[in-house]
Amino acid sequence: MEECIFCKIAMGETSSEKVFESDDFIVIKDANPKVEGHLLVIPKKHYRDFLDMPPELYEKLLMTARETVDKIGVKEFNLIMNNGKFAGQVIDHAHLHILPRKEDDGFRI
Repeated sequence: MEECIFCKIAMGETSSEKVFESDDFIVIKDANPKVEGHLLVIPKKHYRDFLDMPPELYEKLLMTARETVDKIGVKEFNLIMNNGKFAGQVIDHAHLHILPRKEDDGFRI
């Protein structure tokens, strides 16, 4: 496997702005945010995409996202997961985007 930036972040080998952490996931600020407060929920273990993740992590992924939005205090947001190159996945390590939304933030899905 090539060096994975998200694996390096999860192992503490590369710096990032960590917002939240659980046993299975780390939540960081996106280095190239689409909107203010754009976050990434990243499994600590390497999974290529959502389909590569074991089903027992699905609920934990969403619970981590819920705990994060509660912690940062947002009520309006998008949860987005791109799976595969043609779906817009840039880094081959599963991750969920949390995009806090505001009126006229300029982001369109």
